[in-house]
Amino acid sequence: MGTARTPAVQPRRRRALAPSLLATCLVAAGVAVVGWLLLLLLKGTVVLLAYAVGIAMIAVPLLLSRRLLRGRSGPDRRERLATILTVVAVGAVLCVTASLVDDHGWLLIVLPVAAILLSRVARAGASAVRRARAR
Repeated sequence: MGTARTPAVQPRRRRALAPSLLATCLVAAGVAVVGWLLLLLLKGTVVLLAYAVGIAMIAVPLLLSRRLLRGRSGPDRRERLATILTVVAVGAVLCVTASLVDDHGWLLIVLPVAAILLSRVARAGASAVRRARAR
């Protein structure tokens, strides 16, 4: 019984740690560069679209305002004028937002979150006002 048993599986030789760490770092750096380039491309696309839609929302209603208001009087004219001014104001906000996102890329994430929060607050406020009026 003095014979030693040989293991069924031969133990593997340990790999060096440095090549594994280097490969992991290279993969992480590659992913980071690709992600950064995608963010720049996405930011540029969002800024370009925001400028285009904002300028269109300013120019088109102002160019068509005479035609839209012609033949209207009283409350109908005021309602159309308020709608035109609202669209122009939203277009101006889009242009300012595009400028801010172009200067500060992190706003690309913050502004949609803020818009959602503001809409929820406005909706909650409107329902509270309705409930108060119903009493």
